Amino acid sequence: MRSHLVRRWRWPVLLTAFALALAACGEDEPTVDPDVDVEEPVEEEEEPEEEEEPAAVAEGGTVLFGDEQEPTILNGYLIDGNSLVTSKVFNNQFPATYVIQPDLSFEPNLIDGEAEFTEDPFSVTYTIRDDAVWSDGTPITVDDYIYVYETIMDLDAAWADQITSRAGYELIEDFETDGDKTITFNFTEPYAPWQLLFSNILPAHVLDGEDFTTVLNDELPDVSGGPFVFDSWDRGTQLRLVRNDAYWGDEVALDEIIMRYLPDTTTLTQQMLGGELDMYDPQPQIELVNQLEGAADRIEFEVGLGPVWEHFDFNTLVDGLDRDYVRQAIALGINREQIVDTLVAPVDPDAVVLENPFWMANTEQDEPYYDQWSYDPDAAQALLEDNGCEPGDDGIYVCDDVRLSFRVGTTGGNERRELTQQLMQADLAQVGIEITIENDEGAAFFERLNTPENCDGVCDYDIALFAWVGSPNPSGNANIYGCDGFDEEEPTVRPQNWTVFCDEELTNIMDEANSTVDPDVNADLWNQAASIMADNVPVIPLFQQPQLVAFDNTLTGPRLNATNQTQFWNSAEWAYTQ
Repeated sequence: MRSHLVRRWRWPVLLTAFALALAACGEDEPTVDPDVDVEEPVEEEEEPEEEEEPAAVAEGGTVLFGDEQEPTILNGYLIDGNSLVTSKVFNNQFPATYVIQPDLSFEPNLIDGEAEFTEDPFSVTYTIRDDAVWSDGTPITVDDYIYVYETIMDLDAAWADQITSRAGYELIEDFETDGDKTITFNFTEPYAPWQLLFSNILPAHVLDGEDFTTVLNDELPDVSGGPFVFDSWDRGTQLRLVRNDAYWGDEVALDEIIMRYLPDTTTLTQQMLGGELDMYDPQPQIELVNQLEGAADRIEFEVGLGPVWEHFDFNTLVDGLDRDYVRQAIALGINREQIVDTLVAPVDPDAVVLENPFWMANTEQDEPYYDQWSYDPDAAQALLEDNGCEPGDDGIYVCDDVRLSFRVGTTGGNERRELTQQLMQADLAQVGIEITIENDEGAAFFERLNTPENCDGVCDYDIALFAWVGSPNPSGNANIYGCDGFDEEEPTVRPQNWTVFCDEELTNIMDEANSTVDPDVNADLWNQAASIMADNVPVIPLFQQPQLVAFDNTLTGPRLNATNQTQFWNSAEWAYTQ
């Protein structure tokens, strides 16, 4: 019986835009094992440790996976399906061109080797694997790529304003095909994070002509290009995936994966400890980790820091929060270091306060622009008073007849987030800003944050506490904090901007970064953007959220992947030992 495993991941330099430049030289980028200290190589005379022989695995079996959130819809390309929990289902059925690995490198998946590209003019050519087929035997072809592209870019379609992001796709000028398996997309300008495009390929022969607004919402077709096929979804209870016997990739050992939805981390942990679940990936709390360590005879788990970052978002349409000095005062009034030391460091001692919304703290590109808002309650009050605010009889500041009283919401039942709210509430009470806690369970919370076009201009939240699940490059932030989505004369291309913060200089810099392939220039542009964000404070970064995956130690294959690829990135490899 194997002992439990706790890995403290240290991520290498983030590689999305960088992979493009290196591939142009015809070289493979080496990766660094996160568990090896590269500054202290093992001496040659030391005897290597004997590697444990892999255990024999059994055919079949069921993995019961517990999750505290449930999808709103199953379509990962639409706004309501833009969640990690949806990706866990969507990624199992619809194959990716590239799969992000745990070390943040990119591995070709659906294509036969690395994509080919030209830099001037910029183009990307994909050659689909000859053996890649849908589960009904239909080959996966260029038609499927064309369907994805045209569905995303159909601005006249009923679903046009529901597409999560067109970043990168809107730069595609045209495409050329060479047979059924090779397609070249020609771009109007370079697009640095091109490996993030075509992250889920859909079956054109099944979906063409269907209403994309609804066809993938409540169920997925029984045609899969991934290791598993959707079977059923009992909302509020569970969702079932079954093995795709025609999968063209690695042989799939499991019979099925059943995702059980329980909106409470404590209950999930009790079920995991009691053997009612085989695997789960909750947000790690101190007590939770202690409990898992106490079950080391049966449960393995991994903890690490990746590009998932916790933060407060401001609804900048709300009276009071529409003023930068109020947001700045709130930032000064929150003791972020205490939050990290109290709630995060005991789980992962590598955790620190995050001072940049675009580059993570353990990357070479990080510049700490938010440290100008380090905890200083006296400075917070002085800032308010310098802008004409005065404390009322109850001690709460009033600024031009606006009493500084705001709601903060998060996903209810998450102990660490609820404690974060309480610490924030106590801190700001000392400053003279009133905070009321107002939470919702799971998907209901995120429905409050929907884009302004979907909630008559002002969404039903003031301050939101949640995490963005990042990728190896900050490119997606152009969709989250850019301006274009609020111009009624233009298509909505940035529908994730829940803060409704708009700065034209910031938008231009982010767009320039996404068209800049040179890694050093790309990093500098994103840091320029981070500086503007820090000055205006539409968001307060808190910390990189420790990620955890725990599983029964008779299950082989699971490995922490702290990106939006999810823990299901290699589900085809999961198997039970004999």
